[in-house]
Amino acid sequence: LALSFAACGNKTAEPTVPAQELPASALEILENTWADYAEDEKFAVIGGSMSAPVDNAPGSFDLADEGLNYLLLVPAEQTGNITEAASMIHMMNTNTFTCAAFKLAEGVSAADFGAAMKEAVMNNQWMCGFPDRLLISSLGGAYVVMAFGVNDAMNPFVQHFNAVYPGFETLVDEAIA
Repeated sequence: LALSFAACGNKTAEPTVPAQELPASALEILENTWADYAEDEKFAVIGGSMSAPVDNAPGSFDLADEGLNYLLLVPAEQTGNITEAASMIHMMNTNTFTCAAFKLAEGVSAADFGAAMKEAVMNNQWMCGFPDRLLISSLGGAYVVMAFGVNDAMNPFVQHFNAVYPGFETLVDEAIA
């Protein structure tokens, strides 16, 4: 019994999610979140990558598509740290709302990937207006979801995302200056 307590004392405080509770894919995360919106809350979006766009729904993002770096703002040195991606972008303007879910490669730190994404978003040269808010969250260290946009688009997204995936850990939730 004493050994059991000692073993429990050595565990880290980082929240983990059992494998059976993890989504099957990055795309599933965005699809389930978008499905939680009421029809009158939805806005015109395009999902996926430039080579395989999906109208009015999230879509898988081809990791070889150059838009990974300039649409989703993934730093070039981070592209090898993800094994799949999905996106959903407001059709009017990427600054209005852009969201991406990433499945991380084995052994990649969600905190480190999230920090690199934060730096990329915060240091981006914005055109045609500025997004208001940045959200970066992690689920079980296996997935990272990044969203930025104006508050009118971000607030409902955060509400629905948290309703569908309450186990995500918020890494960043702050205003974009």
